[in-house]
Amino acid sequence: MARNARILRLGDGRALGYAEWGDPGGRAVLELHGNPGGRLLLWDEEILEREGVRLITADRPGVGLSDSQAGRRVLDWPRDVAELVDALGIDRFAVIGFSVGGVYAAACAHGLPERVSAVALVSSIVPFDPPAPFEAVGNSGYWRLSRRVPRIAALGLGAQTTLSRAWPGLAAKAFARGLSAADRELVGRRPEVVLRGIEQIGDAIRPGARGLVEDLRIVMGPWGFPLEGIGVPTVVWQGTDDGSIPTAWGERLADAIPGARLRACPSEGHLLIADRLAEILAGLDDMPSQPGRGGGGAEHAAGDV
Repeated sequence: MARNARILRLGDGRALGYAEWGDPGGRAVLELHGNPGGRLLLWDEEILEREGVRLITADRPGVGLSDSQAGRRVLDWPRDVAELVDALGIDRFAVIGFSVGGVYAAACAHGLPERVSAVALVSSIVPFDPPAPFEAVGNSGYWRLSRRVPRIAALGLGAQTTLSRAWPGLAAKAFARGLSAADRELVGRRPEVVLRGIEQIGDAIRPGARGLVEDLRIVMGPWGFPLEGIGVPTVVWQGTDDGSIPTAWGERLADAIPGARLRACPSEGHLLIADRLAEILAGLDDMPSQPGRGGGGAEHAAGDV
């Protein structure tokens, strides 16, 4: 099968859609997509090849090529990941969680500590209990509908994606208007990120948009584990001009996860991973084998001081 459209049959019979990118013989890194999103790559594959990274992406249940999973919880995801990396012959791997994918990256760190070498939480959300209501995120209407009237949220996301695929240029301009100044600047010089995003979401909703809506509903509920229980080296990447989530959430993650490092990126936005992927990958290699205790430290990303 194509590298970007592979299917693993899990032990319970479900299909898990996944893809591989970069250097097939490189060090293994699992990237977990945001929402809306899926397994298709948003970033430059050339960076992965240059850095010697074998990047694996996967559709969560009900998304893209993956079958839905009735009654699933956040902590069900590490079990799917364990089956996937076993099938790929991978023992140890690092994890990147982007945006909503940060929830599932943290779950992998908690559920598979003997296999996850390091975690990068990039522009990540936090547990949705006070003081982090979901209304604080950008595009909160999608979140609100997903929680209260998921059928309407799915219809709206499906219609929006169909229109975006028909008129990608107009969709890109409309998308940019809702971004922070930093993210508008980024997509202005890198419009391929938006166009890949439209393709990614279109693929993700091929079985219908209910899977993405359910994915969002799940992360707005209990995660099932405390951030303080994560024992895997963790780095938190957060832009100070993130219009999608409050920038203070990066500090909250770094404070809660033992030994976590906060990489603050002044004047950068939610999509900072597009420019900083190589640094994020290198940072995973630079993490100590065991996290320290007593709280993480904040630091500026290279070049920002």
